[in-house]
Amino acid sequence: MYAIEDEADKSFSLHEYQVRASAANQFKGKEDAFSQLRFGFFGEIGSVLAAVKKTNRDFGPTEQANVTEELGDALWYLATLAEECGHTLDQVGTSALASLKGRLDVNHPHSSDTLNFAEFDGLMAFCRNKIESRSRATALCELGANCGHLMAMSAAGNDLAGQSRLEPLGTLLADMALVSAHFHVKFEKIATENMAKIESRWPRHGTQHVPLFDVDLPELEQLPREFTMRFIQLDGSDMVPYVIQQLNGVNIGDRLTDNRTEGDGYRFHDVIHLAYVAHLGWSPVIRGLLRLKRKSKPQVDRDQDGARAMIIEEGIATWIFNHAQRRHFFVDTEPGKLEYGLLKQVRDMVKGYEAYDCPLWQWEKAILEGFKVFRELYNAGGGDVHVNMLAHTISFSPVAEKPQAPIPRPKNHKLVGAVLPPVSTE
Repeated sequence: MYAIEDEADKSFSLHEYQVRASAANQFKGKEDAFSQLRFGFFGEIGSVLAAVKKTNRDFGPTEQANVTEELGDALWYLATLAEECGHTLDQVGTSALASLKGRLDVNHPHSSDTLNFAEFDGLMAFCRNKIESRSRATALCELGANCGHLMAMSAAGNDLAGQSRLEPLGTLLADMALVSAHFHVKFEKIATENMAKIESRWPRHGTQHVPLFDVDLPELEQLPREFTMRFIQLDGSDMVPYVIQQLNGVNIGDRLTDNRTEGDGYRFHDVIHLAYVAHLGWSPVIRGLLRLKRKSKPQVDRDQDGARAMIIEEGIATWIFNHAQRRHFFVDTEPGKLEYGLLKQVRDMVKGYEAYDCPLWQWEKAILEGFKVFRELYNAGGGDVHVNMLAHTISFSPVAEKPQAPIPRPKNHKLVGAVLPPVSTE
Protein backbone atom coordinates (compact mmCIF):
# COMPACT_ATOMS: atom_id res chain seq x y z
CA MET A 1 0.00 0.00 0.00
CA TYR A 2 2.53 2.59 1.18
CA ALA A 3 6.28 2.13 1.30
CA ILE A 4 7.95 2.07 4.70
CA GLU A 5 10.93 4.39 4.48
CA ASP A 6 12.82 3.95 7.75
CA GLU A 7 14.75 0.80 8.51
CA ALA A 8 14.27 1.68 12.17
CA ASP A 9 10.56 1.08 11.72
CA LYS A 10 11.30 -2.67 11.77
CA SER A 11 11.34 -2.20 15.57
CA PHE A 12 8.92 0.67 15.72
CA SER A 13 8.72 2.21 19.19
CA LEU A 14 5.58 3.73 20.64
CA HIS A 15 7.53 6.90 21.43
CA GLU A 16 8.67 7.33 17.83
CA TYR A 17 5.16 6.69 16.56
CA GLN A 18 3.68 9.36 18.85
CA VAL A 19 6.32 11.94 17.88
CA ARG A 20 5.61 11.45 14.20
CA ALA A 21 1.85 11.28 14.71
CA SER A 22 2.00 14.58 16.60
CA ALA A 23 3.80 16.25 13.69
CA ALA A 24 0.78 15.54 11.47
CA ASN A 25 -1.82 16.55 14.07
CA GLN A 26 -3.96 19.26 12.46
CA PHE A 27 -6.02 19.67 15.65
CA LYS A 28 -3.15 20.56 17.97
CA GLY A 29 -3.69 23.78 19.90
CA LYS A 30 -7.36 24.08 18.96
CA GLU A 31 -9.99 24.59 21.65
CA ASP A 32 -12.03 21.57 20.57
CA ALA A 33 -9.04 19.29 19.90
CA PHE A 34 -10.03 16.65 22.47
CA SER A 35 -13.56 16.36 21.13
CA GLN A 36 -12.47 16.29 17.49
CA LEU A 37 -9.84 13.62 18.12
CA ARG A 38 -12.31 11.60 20.16
CA PHE A 39 -14.91 11.81 17.38
CA GLY A 40 -12.27 10.74 14.87
CA PHE A 41 -11.31 7.70 16.94
CA PHE A 42 -14.96 6.73 17.35
CA GLY A 43 -15.48 7.04 13.59
CA GLU A 44 -12.52 4.80 12.76
CA ILE A 45 -13.61 2.10 15.22
CA GLY A 46 -17.08 2.32 13.70
CA SER A 47 -15.53 1.76 10.27
CA VAL A 48 -13.75 -1.36 11.56
CA LEU A 49 -17.02 -2.77 12.91
CA ALA A 50 -18.87 -1.90 9.69
CA ALA A 51 -16.19 -3.53 7.53
CA VAL A 52 -16.40 -6.74 9.56
CA LYS A 53 -20.22 -6.75 9.42
CA LYS A 54 -20.30 -6.37 5.63
CA THR A 55 -17.77 -9.15 5.06
CA ASN A 56 -18.74 -11.57 7.82
CA ARG A 57 -19.02 -14.53 5.47
CA ASP A 58 -16.10 -13.88 3.14
CA PHE A 59 -13.12 -12.20 4.79
CA GLY A 60 -10.23 -12.21 2.33
CA PRO A 61 -6.99 -10.23 1.82
CA THR A 62 -8.80 -7.09 0.62
CA GLU A 63 -11.05 -7.01 3.67
CA GLN A 64 -8.09 -7.69 5.95
CA ALA A 65 -6.25 -4.74 4.37
CA ASN A 66 -9.26 -2.51 5.01
CA VAL A 67 -9.37 -3.51 8.69
CA THR A 68 -5.61 -2.95 8.95
CA GLU A 69 -5.98 0.56 7.54
CA GLU A 70 -8.93 1.46 9.76
CA LEU A 71 -7.16 0.18 12.89
CA GLY A 72 -4.10 2.18 11.88
CA ASP A 73 -6.16 5.36 11.60
CA ALA A 74 -7.71 4.63 15.01
CA LEU A 75 -4.20 4.19 16.43
CA TRP A 76 -3.23 7.64 15.14
CA TYR A 77 -6.24 9.21 16.86
CA LEU A 78 -5.46 7.33 20.08
CA ALA A 79 -1.84 8.52 20.07
CA THR A 80 -2.84 12.15 19.53
CA LEU A 81 -5.61 11.81 22.12
CA ALA A 82 -3.03 10.60 24.63
CA GLU A 83 -0.88 13.65 23.93
CA GLU A 84 -3.90 15.93 24.29
CA CYS A 85 -4.54 14.34 27.69
CA GLY A 86 -0.92 14.88 28.73
CA HIS A 87 0.19 11.25 28.46
CA THR A 88 2.92 9.62 26.42
CA LEU A 89 2.05 6.65 24.26
CA ASP A 90 4.62 4.71 26.29
CA GLN A 91 2.49 5.28 29.39
CA VAL A 92 -0.63 4.22 27.52
CA GLY A 93 1.22 1.19 26.15
CA THR A 94 2.40 0.13 29.60
CA SER A 95 -1.17 0.35 30.86
CA ALA A 96 -2.34 -1.64 27.81
CA LEU A 97 0.18 -4.44 28.44
CA ALA A 98 -0.91 -4.66 32.06
CA SER A 99 -4.53 -4.90 30.91
CA LEU A 100 -3.71 -7.63 28.40
CA LYS A 101 -1.73 -9.70 30.91
CA GLY A 102 -4.60 -9.48 33.35
CA ARG A 103 -7.18 -10.55 30.79
CA LEU A 104 -5.03 -13.38 29.47
CA ASP A 105 -3.82 -14.41 32.94
CA VAL A 106 -0.17 -14.46 31.97
CA ASN A 107 3.09 -13.05 33.32
CA HIS A 108 5.00 -12.21 30.15
CA PRO A 109 8.16 -10.13 30.77
CA HIS A 110 9.18 -7.08 28.74
CA SER A 111 11.61 -8.01 25.97
CA SER A 112 13.41 -4.63 25.89
CA ASP A 113 13.83 -1.35 27.72
CA THR A 114 12.08 0.53 24.92
CA LEU A 115 8.41 -0.26 24.44
CA ASN A 116 7.89 -1.32 20.82
CA PHE A 117 4.82 -2.47 18.95
CA ALA A 118 6.64 -5.79 18.53
CA GLU A 119 6.18 -6.25 22.30
CA PHE A 120 2.43 -6.54 21.73
CA ASP A 121 2.92 -8.98 18.87
CA GLY A 122 5.17 -11.13 21.05
CA LEU A 123 2.54 -11.27 23.77
CA MET A 124 -0.19 -12.10 21.24
CA ALA A 125 1.91 -14.95 19.82
CA PHE A 126 2.66 -16.27 23.30
CA CYS A 127 -1.07 -16.32 24.13
CA ARG A 128 -2.39 -17.42 20.74
CA ASN A 129 -4.41 -20.37 22.09
CA LYS A 130 -6.04 -18.28 24.80
CA ILE A 131 -6.89 -15.52 22.31
CA GLU A 132 -8.46 -17.92 19.83
CA SER A 133 -10.53 -19.50 22.59
CA ARG A 134 -12.46 -16.21 22.73
CA SER A 135 -14.52 -15.23 19.70
CA ARG A 136 -13.68 -12.41 17.35
CA ALA A 137 -17.15 -10.97 17.97
CA THR A 138 -16.41 -10.72 21.69
CA ALA A 139 -13.20 -8.79 21.06
CA LEU A 140 -15.01 -6.40 18.72
CA CYS A 141 -17.86 -5.87 21.19
CA GLU A 142 -15.40 -5.06 23.96
CA LEU A 143 -13.65 -2.54 21.72
CA GLY A 144 -16.95 -0.92 20.82
CA ALA A 145 -18.11 -0.77 24.43
CA ASN A 146 -14.87 0.80 25.67
CA CYS A 147 -14.99 3.27 22.79
CA GLY A 148 -18.36 4.31 24.19
CA HIS A 149 -16.73 4.95 27.57
CA LEU A 150 -14.30 7.31 25.83
CA MET A 151 -17.21 9.24 24.37
CA ALA A 152 -18.67 9.59 27.87
CA MET A 153 -15.56 11.33 29.19
CA SER A 154 -15.85 15.00 30.03
CA ALA A 155 -13.82 17.31 27.81
CA ALA A 156 -13.91 20.11 30.39
CA GLY A 157 -11.81 20.76 33.48
CA ASN A 158 -8.28 19.94 34.53
CA ASP A 159 -8.92 16.23 34.92
CA LEU A 160 -7.99 15.43 31.29
CA ALA A 161 -4.38 14.79 32.27
CA GLY A 162 -5.35 12.90 35.39
CA GLN A 163 -4.52 9.27 36.06
CA SER A 164 -8.21 8.44 35.49
CA ARG A 165 -7.74 9.12 31.77
CA LEU A 166 -4.71 6.84 31.39
CA GLU A 167 -6.44 3.57 32.17
CA PRO A 168 -9.31 3.99 29.63
CA LEU A 169 -6.80 4.84 26.88
CA GLY A 170 -4.69 1.82 27.84
CA THR A 171 -7.77 -0.40 27.77
CA LEU A 172 -8.59 0.78 24.25
CA LEU A 173 -5.05 0.11 23.05
CA ALA A 174 -5.26 -3.37 24.54
CA ASP A 175 -8.60 -3.93 22.77
CA MET A 176 -7.06 -2.91 19.47
CA ALA A 177 -4.12 -5.29 19.96
CA LEU A 178 -6.53 -8.17 20.60
CA VAL A 179 -8.65 -7.32 17.57
CA SER A 180 -5.54 -7.18 15.37
CA ALA A 181 -4.54 -10.62 16.67
CA HIS A 182 -7.98 -12.03 15.84
CA PHE A 183 -7.53 -10.79 12.26
CA HIS A 184 -3.99 -12.21 12.14
CA VAL A 185 -2.40 -8.79 11.58
CA LYS A 186 0.69 -7.77 13.50
CA PHE A 187 0.26 -4.62 15.55
CA GLU A 188 3.62 -3.38 14.30
CA LYS A 189 2.43 -3.73 10.72
CA ILE A 190 -0.63 -1.64 11.55
CA ALA A 191 1.56 1.09 13.07
CA THR A 192 4.19 1.20 10.33
CA GLU A 193 1.71 1.18 7.46
CA ASN A 194 -0.36 3.86 9.12
CA MET A 195 2.64 6.12 9.67
CA ALA A 196 3.69 5.68 6.05
CA LYS A 197 0.15 6.62 5.01
CA ILE A 198 0.07 9.67 7.31
CA GLU A 199 3.45 10.94 6.12
CA SER A 200 2.48 10.38 2.51
CA ARG A 201 -0.30 12.89 3.19
CA TRP A 202 1.47 15.24 5.63
CA PRO A 203 5.23 14.87 5.12
CA ARG A 204 7.88 15.35 7.75
CA HIS A 205 9.88 18.57 7.60
CA GLY A 206 12.55 18.39 4.91
CA THR A 207 10.90 15.60 2.89
CA GLN A 208 11.97 15.81 -0.75
CA HIS A 209 10.08 15.14 -3.96
CA VAL A 210 10.67 11.72 -5.49
CA PRO A 211 13.51 11.80 -8.06
CA LEU A 212 12.49 12.64 -11.63
CA PHE A 213 11.57 9.49 -13.51
CA ASP A 214 13.68 10.30 -16.59
CA VAL A 215 16.77 11.60 -14.80
CA ASP A 216 18.99 8.77 -16.09
CA LEU A 217 17.87 9.01 -19.72
CA PRO A 218 19.33 10.93 -22.68
CA GLU A 219 18.36 14.61 -22.75
CA LEU A 220 16.36 14.09 -25.94
CA GLU A 221 14.04 11.76 -24.01
CA GLN A 222 13.69 13.96 -20.93
CA LEU A 223 10.80 16.27 -20.27
CA PRO A 224 12.11 19.86 -20.54
CA ARG A 225 13.16 21.02 -17.10
CA GLU A 226 11.92 24.55 -17.68
CA PHE A 227 9.54 25.82 -20.36
CA THR A 228 6.61 28.13 -21.06
CA MET A 229 3.41 27.00 -22.74
CA ARG A 230 1.19 29.68 -24.25
CA PHE A 231 -2.57 29.19 -24.16
CA ILE A 232 -4.34 31.17 -26.88
CA GLN A 233 -8.12 31.49 -26.81
CA LEU A 234 -9.95 32.28 -30.04
CA ASP A 235 -13.55 32.21 -31.25
CA GLY A 236 -14.57 29.66 -33.84
CA SER A 237 -16.85 30.35 -36.80
CA ASP A 238 -19.81 29.44 -34.57
CA MET A 239 -18.51 31.85 -31.90
CA VAL A 240 -17.66 28.94 -29.60
CA PRO A 241 -14.29 29.64 -27.94
CA TYR A 242 -11.41 27.23 -28.44
CA VAL A 243 -7.85 27.07 -27.19
CA ILE A 244 -4.61 26.26 -28.96
CA GLN A 245 -1.29 25.78 -27.19
CA GLN A 246 2.09 26.93 -28.39
CA LEU A 247 5.59 26.07 -27.23
CA ASN A 248 8.29 28.32 -28.68
CA GLY A 249 5.79 29.52 -31.30
CA VAL A 250 4.91 25.99 -32.45
CA ASN A 251 1.37 24.69 -32.05
CA ILE A 252 1.16 21.72 -29.68
CA GLY A 253 -1.70 19.24 -29.98
CA ASP A 254 -5.18 19.89 -31.29
CA ARG A 255 -7.45 22.83 -30.58
CA LEU A 256 -9.66 22.25 -27.56
CA THR A 257 -13.20 23.35 -26.79
CA ASP A 258 -15.27 22.64 -23.70
CA ASN A 259 -17.20 19.95 -25.59
CA ARG A 260 -20.40 20.55 -23.69
CA THR A 261 -23.50 22.73 -24.09
CA GLU A 262 -22.73 24.89 -21.06
CA GLY A 263 -19.13 26.08 -21.12
CA ASP A 264 -17.01 25.33 -18.07
CA GLY A 265 -13.47 26.20 -19.14
CA TYR A 266 -12.43 22.63 -19.87
CA ARG A 267 -10.66 23.96 -22.97
CA PHE A 268 -7.87 25.06 -20.59
CA HIS A 269 -7.62 21.71 -18.80
CA ASP A 270 -4.21 20.81 -20.27
CA VAL A 271 -2.76 23.05 -17.58
CA ILE A 272 -3.53 20.18 -15.18
CA HIS A 273 -1.21 17.92 -17.18
CA LEU A 274 1.47 20.61 -16.94
CA ALA A 275 0.98 20.66 -13.16
CA TYR A 276 1.66 16.92 -13.13
CA VAL A 277 4.92 17.62 -14.94
CA ALA A 278 5.91 20.30 -12.41
CA HIS A 279 5.03 18.46 -9.21
CA LEU A 280 5.14 14.77 -10.15
CA GLY A 281 7.66 14.74 -12.98
CA TRP A 282 5.06 12.68 -14.83
CA SER A 283 2.68 13.09 -17.74
CA PRO A 284 2.39 10.51 -20.54
CA VAL A 285 0.08 12.99 -22.30
CA ILE A 286 2.68 15.80 -22.39
CA ARG A 287 5.38 13.30 -23.37
CA GLY A 288 3.23 12.25 -26.31
CA LEU A 289 2.49 15.84 -27.36
CA LEU A 290 6.17 16.80 -27.21
CA ARG A 291 7.31 13.52 -28.81
CA LEU A 292 9.52 12.66 -25.85
CA LYS A 293 8.64 9.03 -25.37
CA ARG A 294 11.46 6.99 -23.86
CA LYS A 295 12.33 4.87 -26.87
CA SER A 296 15.73 3.86 -25.49
CA LYS A 297 13.91 1.73 -22.92
CA PRO A 298 11.32 -0.34 -24.84
CA GLN A 299 9.44 -1.55 -21.77
CA VAL A 300 9.21 1.96 -20.33
CA ASP A 301 8.15 3.28 -23.73
CA ARG A 302 5.46 0.62 -24.05
CA ASP A 303 4.13 0.53 -20.48
CA GLN A 304 4.79 3.95 -18.93
CA ASP A 305 4.46 6.15 -22.03
CA GLY A 306 1.93 4.11 -24.00
CA ALA A 307 -1.71 4.66 -24.90
CA ARG A 308 -3.10 3.06 -21.74
CA ALA A 309 -1.04 5.36 -19.51
CA MET A 310 -2.27 8.37 -21.51
CA ILE A 311 -5.89 7.24 -21.20
CA ILE A 312 -5.50 6.81 -17.44
CA GLU A 313 -4.00 10.29 -17.09
CA GLU A 314 -6.78 11.85 -19.16
CA GLY A 315 -9.34 9.96 -17.11
CA ILE A 316 -7.84 11.28 -13.88
CA ALA A 317 -7.75 14.84 -15.24
CA THR A 318 -11.40 14.69 -16.33
CA TRP A 319 -12.56 13.09 -13.08
CA ILE A 320 -10.74 15.66 -10.94
CA PHE A 321 -12.01 18.50 -13.16
CA ASN A 322 -15.63 17.45 -12.63
CA HIS A 323 -14.98 17.07 -8.91
CA ALA A 324 -13.27 20.47 -8.71
CA GLN A 325 -16.06 22.25 -10.60
CA ARG A 326 -18.50 21.37 -7.82
CA ARG A 327 -16.06 22.95 -5.33
CA HIS A 328 -15.41 26.22 -7.18
CA PHE A 329 -12.20 24.76 -8.62
CA PHE A 330 -10.69 24.53 -5.10
CA VAL A 331 -10.46 28.30 -4.70
CA ASP A 332 -11.03 27.99 -0.93
CA THR A 333 -9.07 24.76 -0.35
CA GLU A 334 -5.90 25.33 1.66
CA PRO A 335 -2.80 23.13 1.29
CA GLY A 336 -3.15 20.10 3.50
CA LYS A 337 -6.96 20.24 3.37
CA LEU A 338 -7.74 18.50 0.07
CA GLU A 339 -9.95 15.47 0.67
CA TYR A 340 -7.98 12.38 1.54
CA GLY A 341 -10.47 10.16 -0.29
CA LEU A 342 -9.90 12.04 -3.54
CA LEU A 343 -6.11 11.77 -3.25
CA LYS A 344 -6.26 8.08 -2.37
CA GLN A 345 -8.57 7.37 -5.31
CA VAL A 346 -6.30 9.20 -7.75
CA ARG A 347 -3.20 7.40 -6.51
CA ASP A 348 -4.96 4.05 -6.69
CA MET A 349 -5.77 4.79 -10.35
CA VAL A 350 -2.05 4.90 -11.24
CA LYS A 351 -1.10 1.72 -9.39
CA GLY A 352 1.34 -0.17 -11.59
CA TYR A 353 2.69 3.05 -13.13
CA GLU A 354 5.65 5.15 -12.03
CA ALA A 355 3.44 7.96 -10.70
CA TYR A 356 2.33 5.58 -7.93
CA ASP A 357 5.70 6.31 -6.29
CA CYS A 358 4.62 9.92 -5.73
CA PRO A 359 3.21 10.44 -2.22
CA LEU A 360 -0.18 12.00 -1.62
CA TRP A 361 1.28 15.39 -0.70
CA GLN A 362 2.84 15.70 -4.17
CA TRP A 363 -0.48 14.85 -5.77
CA GLU A 364 -2.15 17.51 -3.66
CA LYS A 365 0.39 20.13 -4.74
CA ALA A 366 -0.13 19.17 -8.39
CA ILE A 367 -3.91 19.41 -8.10
CA LEU A 368 -4.17 22.61 -6.07
CA GLU A 369 -1.44 24.47 -7.98
CA GLY A 370 -2.81 23.24 -11.29
CA PHE A 371 -6.29 24.57 -10.57
CA LYS A 372 -4.88 27.84 -9.25
CA VAL A 373 -3.26 28.43 -12.63
CA PHE A 374 -6.39 27.12 -14.38
CA ARG A 375 -8.49 29.79 -12.65
CA GLU A 376 -6.02 32.50 -13.68
CA LEU A 377 -5.97 31.26 -17.28
CA TYR A 378 -9.75 31.09 -17.45
CA ASN A 379 -10.27 34.56 -15.98
CA ALA A 380 -7.68 36.11 -18.31
CA GLY A 381 -8.86 34.23 -21.38
CA GLY A 382 -5.40 32.77 -22.01
CA GLY A 383 -1.79 33.52 -21.21
CA ASP A 384 1.57 31.92 -20.48
CA VAL A 385 2.09 29.00 -18.11
CA HIS A 386 5.63 28.60 -16.80
CA VAL A 387 6.79 25.16 -15.65
CA ASN A 388 9.97 24.50 -13.68
CA MET A 389 10.48 20.81 -12.93
CA LEU A 390 13.59 21.34 -10.80
CA ALA A 391 11.97 23.96 -8.56
CA HIS A 392 8.61 22.11 -8.73
CA THR A 393 6.66 25.23 -9.64
CA ILE A 394 3.94 26.17 -12.10
CA SER A 395 2.83 29.79 -12.54
CA PHE A 396 0.81 32.08 -14.81
CA SER A 397 1.50 35.39 -16.51
CA PRO A 398 -0.83 37.31 -18.83
CA VAL A 399 -0.02 38.06 -22.46
CA ALA A 400 -0.16 41.73 -23.46
CA GLU A 401 -0.92 41.38 -27.14
CA LYS A 402 -4.35 40.29 -28.37
CA PRO A 403 -4.07 37.03 -30.33
CA GLN A 404 -5.47 37.09 -33.85
CA ALA A 405 -7.34 34.31 -35.56
CA PRO A 406 -5.38 32.69 -38.39
CA ILE A 407 -6.14 34.17 -41.81
CA PRO A 408 -8.41 31.81 -43.77
CA ARG A 409 -7.12 30.52 -47.08
CA PRO A 410 -9.18 29.29 -50.02
CA LYS A 411 -9.94 25.60 -50.15
CA ASN A 412 -9.27 23.34 -53.15
CA HIS A 413 -7.15 25.98 -54.91
CA LYS A 414 -3.56 25.10 -55.64
CA LEU A 415 -0.83 26.87 -57.61
CA VAL A 416 2.42 25.25 -58.47
CA GLY A 417 5.51 27.44 -58.33
CA ALA A 418 3.70 30.44 -56.90
CA VAL A 419 2.83 31.78 -53.48
CA LEU A 420 -0.74 32.78 -52.75
CA PRO A 421 -1.15 36.29 -51.32
CA PRO A 422 -3.15 36.62 -48.13
CA VAL A 423 -6.88 36.74 -48.69
CA SER A 424 -8.48 39.95 -47.53
CA THR A 425 -10.99 39.53 -44.71
CA GLU A 426 -12.53 42.99 -45.18
